[in-house]
Amino acid sequence: MLKTLVALTFVGVSLLGAEVHAAPPSSQEPDFLFGAPRYTAGFRAGWSVARADSDLFDFTRELLTVGDGDFDAPTFGFDFALPLNQRLDVVFGFEYSRSSTTSEFRDFVGTDDLPIVQETQLTQVPLAASLKLFLIPRGRKISQYAWVPNPAAPYVGAGVGLEWYKFEQIGEFVDFTDLSIFEATLVSSGWAPTVHVFGGIDVNLQRKMFLTVEGRYAWADSKLKDDFLGFDPIDLTGLGITFGIYWVFN
Repeated sequence: MLKTLVALTFVGVSLLGAEVHAAPPSSQEPDFLFGAPRYTAGFRAGWSVARADSDLFDFTRELLTVGDGDFDAPTFGFDFALPLNQRLDVVFGFEYSRSSTTSEFRDFVGTDDLPIVQETQLTQVPLAASLKLFLIPRGRKISQYAWVPNPAAPYVGAGVGLEWYKFEQIGEFVDFTDLSIFEATLVSSGWAPTVHVFGGIDVNLQRKMFLTVEGRYAWADSKLKDDFLGFDPIDLTGLGITFGIYWVFN
């Protein structure tokens, strides 16, 4: 009986070994795509530098302890692109940035000798449509079905859109008619047309994944309303530097 078990065990191990040796090596994912991209989608994140060059910002910086860079903010974006040909995409996307600065009046204090404190916030949400032009082809076709992306492809572009903004100040303020202190939330929000240009580079990380580095400059301004009537249009122009990841779908 023992001899029979040993014999069966030996036969089983031999068959298993033969099966392992006969099995083909695990297939590796090809480094090409089955056709050129049909669309791409991804996200970006970085830093937005606001120009903040209108009289509302000048008035805020003069009156409150707000500095030139306090309207700069982190920015986040999402892009969806449809290739028109090997070097040109139409891109739809949006971004979101929001600065928030705690400040106090420079030349006034409360009757209790404590600072008169408030918070100033600027939120910007541009929605844009752009044309993105690659300076070299983003990839090459090597057969009827296979398409290989280039390791890196620089690009430039331009576009238009609409930007929603909200300028808000919350806290304590001085009434200059009698120097009394009051609490309030002062707000202006609305939409503005925007124009932008951009440039960057896409770097192939994996077969369908790319790293993108981009600089974008956008021009926009909007008429102030509600609690900020009487000021010139608010300057929403600024520069954004972002890094992101996008994926290719085919």
